[in-house]
Amino acid sequence: MHLQKLLLFCCCWLLSINLMGQEKYRVVIMTDMTHDDGNSLIRYLYYTPYFDTEAIIVTQQLPDFNYNQDGPWNKVQSILSAYKQEYNQLKKHDAQFPTYEKLAGITKKGRGALPILWLTNEKKFAGKIAERYVESSWGDIRFADWIGEGNTPNGETKDSEGSEFLQQVFDKPDNRPIFVQMWGGPVTFMQALYRYRQRQGEEKYQQLLSKLHVFSIHLQDITFDYMLDLDKMQDTKCLNMGTVRSTYEGERVQPGWFLYDGNHFWKYIRVMKQTEVNGHGPMSDLYDHGGEGDTPAFLYLLSARFGLNNPLKPTQGSWGSRFVPMSEAFPGNYFHTCQVEQAELERWIPHVKNNFLNRLKYSTKDPKQVNHEPIAQVNKDKTTKILSIKTKPGASVNLNASSSTDPDGNKLSFKWYQYKTHNSYTGDISLANPAAALQTVTLPQDIGDKSLHLILEVHDNGTPSLVTYRRILLSAE
Repeated sequence: MHLQKLLLFCCCWLLSINLMGQEKYRVVIMTDMTHDDGNSLIRYLYYTPYFDTEAIIVTQQLPDFNYNQDGPWNKVQSILSAYKQEYNQLKKHDAQFPTYEKLAGITKKGRGALPILWLTNEKKFAGKIAERYVESSWGDIRFADWIGEGNTPNGETKDSEGSEFLQQVFDKPDNRPIFVQMWGGPVTFMQALYRYRQRQGEEKYQQLLSKLHVFSIHLQDITFDYMLDLDKMQDTKCLNMGTVRSTYEGERVQPGWFLYDGNHFWKYIRVMKQTEVNGHGPMSDLYDHGGEGDTPAFLYLLSARFGLNNPLKPTQGSWGSRFVPMSEAFPGNYFHTCQVEQAELERWIPHVKNNFLNRLKYSTKDPKQVNHEPIAQVNKDKTTKILSIKTKPGASVNLNASSSTDPDGNKLSFKWYQYKTHNSYTGDISLANPAAALQTVTLPQDIGDKSLHLILEVHDNGTPSLVTYRRILLSAE
């Protein structure tokens, strides 16, 4: 009996680790379920085996929905209900798909609604949002009216089911980073931080902050003033903030890192056509014309899962775009896309799209009928970690990807190249045959203390074709 229990424990432990020895990512999703959030949630659910999804917090946001409208909550519930219908089919592909009950249990209501940032001082809106005509209005928006003690201007308590549930997430004895996806509704998250600090004290609060890695799609509402000075942000002129100004008067808090995509995410409004997604089961049939503007907030985790990047190093470039440090007016661990070419997101779209189109088949086909990602190996390393290789300037490095495999027995092809936009070394290296599995790379004589990033793409010839990556960091010893 003891042996059986031990074996059961070992099996459960192994299932908590993804393929190739990679831990799941802890994820918190903050969403306002505006016109595109539902589509992003549908895509996200197809990849939930890679995530420990710890909270989905739904908060209304103006002008799409007023504080007393249930549209956002109902939208999430309809998607989760569709997921429930598909669960038995999905788990054939991966036993790590969470149950409907698990997802429903961590989905909670936040409290709002605040206007989207650039409309803050407009105080009204009338027009179409994703073909839905909306009229709404509001008064002055000040930080202290929404975060802290007492009630909101709507007469509701500032605490909510969502902010209270986040206390449990924050207090878990788990040292892994918490990847916070700010699709919308940050007001609920900021209230949760305020309350946690008050209840748990400064030491635990600072420990929590160091674990928080916040990816914000735009800045959403004025409560981001808690993490960065909106006046300084306004001065950068790198994103549309309307006429909003800072109203927060306290000391700002600093998470483990903070990054925001101020404009690249708009591309995901147009990546997928509704007709490409519909027809693959109940979830896909809820996918509409609204696009997926929030999807980049988890794409960088997926590309890390497939070997392209380290999710804790946003400057490396990923499926979620590439980020650069903000100006000296902000903390050194704050990053944005404002000075980065849109191509740093667009370059990966064909790979991302094929991967999602393949995932959609999980809903209607059995495992043997769908394609699976190849396993990229370099010098027999089967992990997805970035390989760091140091050698003498002028010395040659042998890189061998011939042990790469495909779980479906598909034919593999290879593509090696410099990721020059991230290199600190600005020169070129010679690749005699970038399509060969074996490469010999000579470290430049003038590399000095610089480094260069070499990317390997391993493609299969399945339908659709899928790709995984390895990144090699070369520098002088």
